Amino acid sequence: MRWSFKLGKIFGIDFRIHVTFFLLLFFVFISGLSQRGPEQAIRAVLFISAVFACVIIHELSHSLIARRFGKEAKSITLLPIGGVATMEEMPEKPGQEIAMSIVGPFINLLIAGLLYVLIGHWTGISVPNLYPESTREFFAGLIGVNIILAIFNLIPAFPMDGGRVLRGILGMRVDHVRATSMAVAIGQAFSLLFIFYGLFFNWWLILIGLFLYIGAGSEKQQVMLLAILRGVPASEIMATDFRSLRPNEPLSRSLEHIYHGCQEDFPVVGDRGIEGVLTRMGILSAIHEKGVEVPVSEVMDRNFPSIDLRTSLDQIYRKLQSAQKTCAAVLEGDQLKGMLCLDGISRYLMIQSAMRGIEAENIPVKS
Repeated sequence: MRWSFKLGKIFGIDFRIHVTFFLLLFFVFISGLSQRGPEQAIRAVLFISAVFACVIIHELSHSLIARRFGKEAKSITLLPIGGVATMEEMPEKPGQEIAMSIVGPFINLLIAGLLYVLIGHWTGISVPNLYPESTREFFAGLIGVNIILAIFNLIPAFPMDGGRVLRGILGMRVDHVRATSMAVAIGQAFSLLFIFYGLFFNWWLILIGLFLYIGAGSEKQQVMLLAILRGVPASEIMATDFRSLRPNEPLSRSLEHIYHGCQEDFPVVGDRGIEGVLTRMGILSAIHEKGVEVPVSEVMDRNFPSIDLRTSLDQIYRKLQSAQKTCAAVLEGDQLKGMLCLDGISRYLMIQSAMRGIEAENIPVKS
């Protein structure tokens, strides 16, 4: 995600913070400082930090349950409106999606319960106050906010947890694409309610509503496009008319092919078969750093994805996205049969989307 930076790893998952989160803390501190004094301003920043620590635990629970189903989380990013876990692939089995989605609100209730058992007899439970006036009010509000987070996240507004639970339930009766379309329609209706309510009472709900509306539409498009790719083998759209490079050739040789043809990604084939891949971005980066006379072997990507002729396009797309690659070699045994790049998948999607009447703008797979 743009404008976010990595702080470290939690259980092998990248933990990132968006710069706007620090703007939130700064705004809370300045507002508290001018209206309530330094002590309450600092306490407010600590309270916000404690709330978002609970949000991180919430998102981490999603990620760890997804891992049990073989779906790895790439990162957890902290935003002013909450946390976002980025998955390599969302579970499509209804039972798995329900389990993964419901664990987050359950964890918030568990945090609230543990805090109540440990200190609740002293603090009680209260509606959270952004500027708690005492330590007692601080922890009473923290218990309250976890209960509110659990309830709020169970609202069936896709792609919130409740919306994903709803899709899982619908998926028990209809296919995944249809279940997604229904859950998105309901979720976007809730989003509009959030926006409408926020216009009169709380501008924060406007941001949440916009985020949910855009997120739901984006995921619906992604699911529909992946459904188009499912079951289509690599052999159907791979490029078979391509030029290859030799490891000892200068990089300038690739430019000759680019100037006189449409190919921009090249397999590098030596005496032992394919040894690497040289992509468009790799060529541009190498020219900038080393010039055009450097041997191809010095700048090619040796850690390139390789796929079988029969591999489904949706699996290839996920593999390329996960590995952050733009091109894969299609092999039959050890023999190179073709090249398949994100640009090729994008063209296929645009054609198929046009033929089926699906909105094909902003297809999210172009390299």
